[in-house]
Amino acid sequence: MKRDGLVLLFLSVLAILGVALAVEVVVVTRAWLIHRTGNTAAEIAWLQAARPFVPWDASVPAQIGRLRREAVRNELANGRLVPALQAFRAARAASGMRAMASDRELMALGIEAFARAADHMEQQGRLANAADWNDSLFVHAVRAIEPHHRAAAVAAFMEGLDLRVRAGTPCAALARVTWAKQGLSGVIPGAPANLERDLTTQCSESRRARRR
Repeated sequence: MKRDGLVLLFLSVLAILGVALAVEVVVVTRAWLIHRTGNTAAEIAWLQAARPFVPWDASVPAQIGRLRREAVRNELANGRLVPALQAFRAARAASGMRAMASDRELMALGIEAFARAADHMEQQGRLANAADWNDSLFVHAVRAIEPHHRAAAVAAFMEGLDLRVRAGTPCAALARVTWAKQGLSGVIPGAPANLERDLTTQCSESRRARRR
């Protein structure tokens, strides 16, 4: 009887493993077939739906993350700015802010997407909107791991200040400096020492001009 029980247990384990393997094969095969069509969104949706059925497979969430980054990259490569931004926001929300800070590829994609959005707004003459996108880039990358990503964040912020001054709103630029310092709980790295003083002067001159 004891031997029969062991045999039954062994067969049960084999059956479970067989089912698990079959599920894994279905998930992987279906994902591969969708991938061949180039439909990244459908592949992500399939893997997300299948993920609860293969909780032991750590490669599934990694694959979803890779596909999300690929979606952003493809949209940028094809010049589709709005879908690229939407894909980036989805990838950022899925990864979480802490995980994204260490995801160098996603960080770089976000910088590129925000920079393109700022350039697009500037080309249309919408300087304030362009400055807002530069501020988004600053928030996105100012605490990045890579020094060149942090440098891009500060450069974008400084460009945003210049855009606000060019738009005739130096007081708004000054307010953004205060906002950035509060967010960083300190100085803005790489900012000129006379930045606030110059903006304060321009803001005062702008107010005097409006009162005339």
